[in-house]
Amino acid sequence: MNPMLAENPRGLSGELMTARIYSPFAYPLPRQTQIVPIVAAEVERLAASFPIVWRRSEAGLELVALRTLLPNGAGYVPGTDRVLSLLPLVFQAYPFLLGDVGEGGEKRRMVDVAVPDEPTDAGACMTGADGRLSRGTELRLRALELFEWDRDRTAAIGGALETRGLLEPWPLRFDLGHGRRCEILDLLIVGPKHFDTPALSPILGEHGVGAARLFGHHRLSLFRAGALLQAAQAAVAAAVKARSSDARPAEARVA
Repeated sequence: MNPMLAENPRGLSGELMTARIYSPFAYPLPRQTQIVPIVAAEVERLAASFPIVWRRSEAGLELVALRTLLPNGAGYVPGTDRVLSLLPLVFQAYPFLLGDVGEGGEKRRMVDVAVPDEPTDAGACMTGADGRLSRGTELRLRALELFEWDRDRTAAIGGALETRGLLEPWPLRFDLGHGRRCEILDLLIVGPKHFDTPALSPILGEHGVGAARLFGHHRLSLFRAGALLQAAQAAVAAAVKARSSDARPAEARVA
């Protein structure tokens, strides 16, 4: 699982520690990324708003939250856009990132030197005048540590599902209206039939209540796909209407 969603990752050096950071929503990636890696510890917080599924990537099998059916930050369900409590941990921590393990076995921290294209305030320094981490920096690094703490367990549960052949494709193909379509074909879910058999019992026996909660929230979260579809269709219709209005002659708009 590689949580490094970044534009320009750099090692967190002393020089960078004097830089200013802003709300995660000031940066493009937290606003615009459709599918975000998550860990089991945050599923309960996110599953009421987003489908929680698995996806194979270059980094391997990942547990992910599907936040919208549209790219570039469009199509969020009302009430889920720019809400800090609904940001996955990797974006609550942003612009801080997990890095590789150093030569001495120490864990390296990194920062994404990205441009905050929509700042809403003056931001804050990573460290105070006394050189100590600011409160905002501490909170973000804590979110990163929680992600790091739970990712091995999350990967083990996903690997157990894959090894036992309990995952199946969950292709999403939707007509969004006005000539737009959505196709997301690389997602995986626990096969519905397995919830009515003992197939999950060995995984529950090995990983306990955490796995049980993950599977329960995963199953219920799939119904959020309907809300995502309605939001995407509404966003497409609104965009078409806006373009149509902009294209009308000025005289017609005045009339």
